[in-house]
Amino acid sequence: MYDAPWGGSEVLWAQTAARALAEGHQVLVITNAWPELPPPLQALAAAGATLCRRPRYEPTLRFRTRSWLARLPRKGRLPEIDALRHFKPQVVLVSQGGWNDLLFHQQLATWLQSVPFLLICHNYHDPVRQGEAQRQRMITLYEQAREVLMISDLQQQVIRRQLAAPIQNARVVQNPLNLPANWPVPYPPLAADTVVQLAVVGSFDTDRKGQDVLLDTLCQPQWLARAWHLNLYGRGPDQRYLERLIEFCHLQGRVTWHGHVADSNVLWATTHLLILPSRIESGPMVVQEAALCGRPMVAADVGLVRDWVQDEVTGFIADMASVSSLSRSLERAWARRSEWGRMGQAGSAWASEKMLTDPAGDLLQHLVAAG
Repeated sequence: MYDAPWGGSEVLWAQTAARALAEGHQVLVITNAWPELPPPLQALAAAGATLCRRPRYEPTLRFRTRSWLARLPRKGRLPEIDALRHFKPQVVLVSQGGWNDLLFHQQLATWLQSVPFLLICHNYHDPVRQGEAQRQRMITLYEQAREVLMISDLQQQVIRRQLAAPIQNARVVQNPLNLPANWPVPYPPLAADTVVQLAVVGSFDTDRKGQDVLLDTLCQPQWLARAWHLNLYGRGPDQRYLERLIEFCHLQGRVTWHGHVADSNVLWATTHLLILPSRIESGPMVVQEAALCGRPMVAADVGLVRDWVQDEVTGFIADMASVSSLSRSLERAWARRSEWGRMGQAGSAWASEKMLTDPAGDLLQHLVAAG
């Protein structure tokens, strides 16, 4: 990813790299150079991976000048290209935080034509405006890849429409999940006088995650009159904005910040209902984790939500991340809160049939076959 040192889109490739090292393969990992090395990268280095940390692009004259001077002895080549030439990989996996990231890495896109490679697309945007030249370049890159891996059926459908191309080498994969040792997790008591515990799990990035829309929804009079408490799990650049918005909406005392919780059992043991107010996401893993752990949810219709949530059966799907749409779905959910425990059980049983037990192992097999 470009905008954060680590996130959900990094988990699949990182666990696949760890599996490859454990099975005796050599692994080169190329990432952006953040000031602190994320713990999963530290673990990969300790396990024997070679790390190449490329300078993170900055749109400043100073950065561009220093980058140009540094590349002069290499005839303009970027450090990741030299690292790849030296490593001589049999196969390359390019994990895109989005879906068209390679458009902005022309040297890498050109070099990849010399080696088998797979692409992962972790997100999409709809609508998106692009020129015909950009569209054709992405079609060409997809056609050159051995496989184009996507995270949801909806993402695959949208990208095919945006490119007006069949992308015949595309398939949907699953991300590894953060599940407790024993799941589903027993549902917490929910009596008539219980303060309902709502949870939002995700980075504090409102452009994508939509926590601001949910807060705007919950400050409506009918919600202020109800007994609920909102728990926000995660970290991110928009935390201060959300703190200000909570004050603006007069929700102080009704929201608790939890940061990142490593033990997911702790999270689900105290949660009655998950809310996913995302504006755009391809594969929110928390939807799968909540379903498997036996928690119903109210979720905006993004990414894999419809693949893992049965509306009115295991959860409630909002048409989009808007105040009116979220409000309607939350009203439907609140009216049936006495059924949430049963809905969670049904959701866990249904999701268990869809769960891929070893996503990293499956991806490694495809990489070995391609190389």
